[in-house]
Order: sequence, then structure tokens, then C-alpha cells
Amino acid sequence: MIKKLGLDKVNKIMTVADRVVVVLVILISLSMIVLAPKVITKEVDGNKEVVVTMDNEEVYRHKLLETEGLERIEFDFSFEGEEYQGVLKMKGGEVRLDRLNREISPLPIHHDMGWISQPYQMIVSMPIKMVVTVEAVQEIETEQDIDVMTF
Repeated sequence: MIKKLGLDKVNKIMTVADRVVVVLVILISLSMIVLAPKVITKEVDGNKEVVVTMDNEEVYRHKLLETEGLERIEFDFSFEGEEYQGVLKMKGGEVRLDRLNREISPLPIHHDMGWISQPYQMIVSMPIKMVVTVEAVQEIETEQDIDVMTF
């Protein structure tokens, strides 16, 4: 295989330490693909909210429900001057966007994206630029939370 790739000269030059370093770099790179979303976002045990936006403008916001049964939450939105209704389905701390009207979103790709529950996940309906995300609710800062005040 080395001869097929033309790596004969590289193979002769590389020492065992070089090969170990190359393998470590590859392993670290692959592990960061998996770990990066978890490291970047804070793990939130508290309240989360589902946010629906269109063209970067918030259309609807609702608390993410932790119920065992399936909950249907309907919300209204307008697109090109006409009113439509969307449906969010929530169950067990996860949410999914139900199939939108075929006139505004011909393909059900947004429905096929499945259930989301983390802030780094999203559901997108490209024809109408609708995005459904999960956001962590920020606690309101009090005087006890402030470390230093400067004037």
C-alpha cells in the first residue's frame, strides 16, 4: 500500500516517535469533533426554552417541557403577508418541529431532522428561513453575584 501511495521515502525518514506523534494528532483531532459541542456549550440542568426565529427575528418562545406524554404547542407566524400555523411537539425534554404547510416548505427536511434537546442543535426550514433552537435560561444577576464594582 505504501508503494501505491508513493510514500516509500517518507516511510524511510519517519521514526517510531514521528509515527506516534502523527497518530496522536489524528486521535486528538477526531476526538475534538465529538467533544467540541459539549465543551463549548455549558451543560445546563436548569430551565431551557425553545426559540423559533424567522429571518433572525424571534417569532415564538416556549419553555421546554419535561413531560412523559407528547405535548403539542401551536404557534402562529406570517410569511409573505399570509398567516400560517406551526406545531412544536415536546416530550421528555426534547422538541421537534411538525411538518409545515407544503406551500411554504415543499420538502419535509425540517421534520426529518428529528428531536433536539441541546443548545448546539437546531432544526431548520430553509425556504422560509425558520430556525428552531434550544436556549438555556439565564439567571438574573443579583448583588451577590457581582465580584467587583468599579467607578
